[in-house]
Amino acid sequence: MIAPPRLLLPCLSLLALAAATIVRAADPAPAAEAARIVAAIAPDPEPAASLDPEADPAAAGAAPVESVPPGARVPWRGDPIPVALKVNAERRVDFPEPIADLDVPKPLERQSRIVLTPSGQLHWTAKGPFEPARVLATSVSGTLYQLDVGARTDGAAPERLTLTDPLLDAAAAAKANAPDQRVRLERAAGRLLPDFLKGEAGGGPAGGPRYAALARFALAHFTGPARLIPKIDAAGVAVRPIDTRAWLRVQSAYLTIQPLKQWKVGELYVTALWVTNRGAAEVPFDPRALRGALRFAAALHPTLGPQGSGHSSTVWAVVTGQPFNQALDHGPALTLAR
Repeated sequence: MIAPPRLLLPCLSLLALAAATIVRAADPAPAAEAARIVAAIAPDPEPAASLDPEADPAAAGAAPVESVPPGARVPWRGDPIPVALKVNAERRVDFPEPIADLDVPKPLERQSRIVLTPSGQLHWTAKGPFEPARVLATSVSGTLYQLDVGARTDGAAPERLTLTDPLLDAAAAAKANAPDQRVRLERAAGRLLPDFLKGEAGGGPAGGPRYAALARFALAHFTGPARLIPKIDAAGVAVRPIDTRAWLRVQSAYLTIQPLKQWKVGELYVTALWVTNRGAAEVPFDPRALRGALRFAAALHPTLGPQGSGHSSTVWAVVTGQPFNQALDHGPALTLAR
């Protein structure tokens, strides 16, 4: 039987009811037949829409997950990151560093296909819809990243999600701007010099190296590898042994001084001296105790330890306007700039 159009149903129903009334009045037996006819031509009732989303979660899909813009870079600031998935569509999540442990709730694990690469890329495919749940990812550095992962059947497939860590970014930028190996070695060698040698104290002749630069040049020959010696146009000059008692006004009884090497730099001379303490007490460096026409004097260590201490020897650097042996023949000591 072909169902009549909906617009004709009210009319047909009224006619059927009228016929049933007339038949019931004349003969009660045919009343049942009239009721059967009304039931046959009436439309089937449509099921009422359910207002309860939990009545059929598979049909309605899981509750929506607050998501971030697709293909976005999201900084990690300690708050859980929402991650929305679409059923049967793989989504990639890039962590800022490799992940050592991934804690996924069992219900999500049973409904998902999860692949975590050694470099920290998470590939997640949901096999069915599920409510958002907390996923914990522990990095190799100990950072705990928290994700709220949920899946739905509707909507477009989300794109890649990239997590960034401001602390790691700052560390990477600092490493990129860090000095190379040579610069680090030069800085380490510079820390071995006395503080006053690191400044600009003491000026040389116009256009020439400063006194501190000359002292640094001489001391560097005896404090580290040759590649750390400052580049200065210097020529070696012979130097003779000296009489310690004739050069030192005091301390000559327990100090031994041996010239190591001398260089000529422009109009100046710089000489490296090996100094050893033979006494039982510490001896501080005091340039006022030096005799001769000296321009500048510096010590690698400000104090000499007693004999047998392991710190009883050091190197001095002396800048003069003439060869070192000649400068010592110029009588009493001059006052040196401190």
